[in-house]
Order: sequence, then structure tokens, then C-alpha cells
Amino acid sequence: MAEESKLGVFKRWASEKVGDRVAEAAKRNLNAMLDAVEGFEERGGLSTLLDDMAPGTGVGLIGVTYDGKSLRQYYANLETEYGADLNTVKKSYRRLMRLYHPDRHSGDPEREKLATELSQELTRAYDVICDHLRAREGRGK
Repeated sequence: MAEESKLGVFKRWASEKVGDRVAEAAKRNLNAMLDAVEGFEERGGLSTLLDDMAPGTGVGLIGVTYDGKSLRQYYANLETEYGADLNTVKKSYRRLMRLYHPDRHSGDPEREKLATELSQELTRAYDVICDHLRAREGRGK
């Protein structure tokens, strides 16, 4: 059996502690992602995306990554729908940090270390999405 990642171990532990709420949130995110893909195809798919390139830059959304991750992955890390507004992202980030903040797990060094790594990932995702949304607002969406 392959070794489980630290994030996987922590999430499994957290889901046992928190109960089915985490599993339900994951199911909602998957359904939202499937709805988004379906909506993307209904709106014309890749050809429309290429037409919506940022004016004057010659750069579209295809291939844009942040530290090797796509923006979609960062939204998924924060358990929000891709393209959610800043307020929704902020609420989700705060909710997840309340659950996974290292100070909540200070009694167990292993869990505290996992919580530290997870909270750093959540903070990175929040920062990248906020920067993206503010830049998009700056160029008039």
C-alpha cells in the first residue's frame, strides 16, 4: 500500500473528529465542479476561453499556474466553487483556519506539525486567490 500523505492523514483524522461535515463539503465541491465543467461546455468551451484572453496581453487562462498549481486547485483547497467572489473565499478560509489552526492541536506534536503545513497551504491558497481577484477587479473583469 502506498504511503499516505501527511495532508491525507490529517484530513482523515479531522474527518473522524468533525464527522460527516467534511465528507459532505467534499461532495458539494465535487458536484459544484461538475456543474462548472458542464456550464463551461455549454458556454462554448475552450474556443470561448481563448476569445476571452486579457485584452492586450495575449495571455489567457490556459496554462496559468501559481507554484505549479492551477487557480482551480487553490479554490478546491479552500473548499469553494471555482470563481467564487472574495467574500465567499474569505469566509471559507476563516472557517477552515478555525478547524485546522495549529494552536488547536498543540497537545500532539505530530498533529500540530500537520496542522501547520495545512494552514500554510490554506494561507497560500487564500493569498493567491485574493491577488487574482483583486487583479481582475483592477482590469475591469
